[in-house]
Amino acid sequence: MKKYLAALSATALIGMTPHALAASSTDLSVTGTITPVACTPSLSNGGKIDLGKISVKELQPTADTIISRAPMQLTIACDGETRLALKTTDNRPNTALYDVYLGLGKTPADEKLGFINIEIKQTLADSQVAQSISSADEGATWKRSNNIYKGTITSVGTTADHQTPILVRDVVMDLSVMTTIARTDSLTLDNEVAIDGSATIDVIYI
Repeated sequence: MKKYLAALSATALIGMTPHALAASSTDLSVTGTITPVACTPSLSNGGKIDLGKISVKELQPTADTIISRAPMQLTIACDGETRLALKTTDNRPNTALYDVYLGLGKTPADEKLGFINIEIKQTLADSQVAQSISSADEGATWKRSNNIYKGTITSVGTTADHQTPILVRDVVMDLSVMTTIARTDSLTLDNEVAIDGSATIDVIYI
């Protein structure tokens, strides 16, 4: 009982004199690894998809309308084996209908026009069939994924192991870029509105 009372008294004393006991310094730690390997990503057709003009009559008034599923190929060429991941940045932030997808910009009335979903149809790692995997916690855990989502990073595992990124030198991903326009009863389309989707895909080393 006496030891308990002594500890309680010490806690009360510290609480009453915070400035006298506060630390007068703090530490900064910078860690990391410099890798000799460099990887270069590229998209077929320069990463460009031109949808042309879409008539309002082609869009559904009470449901989202998929207006395109464009095939595209993503290749990553490295000058040595490494574990890598893809990080996607939406260059039209806060314009997608749903947070995990990429935006298409807004109407002049500040309405979200729709979204882009990037589906992964097939993955090859060093000419072998592989499995795309993703992480929502910066690589702490991984799971099988067939989409490149905003807010996650995407890597490559084997078809048997969906939780461990593998060493790769060359990666080929066959993609389907799905463009969807929001239901027209939520949009002001009295004049022409530009579809303006843009994203950057970076290679990071893990």
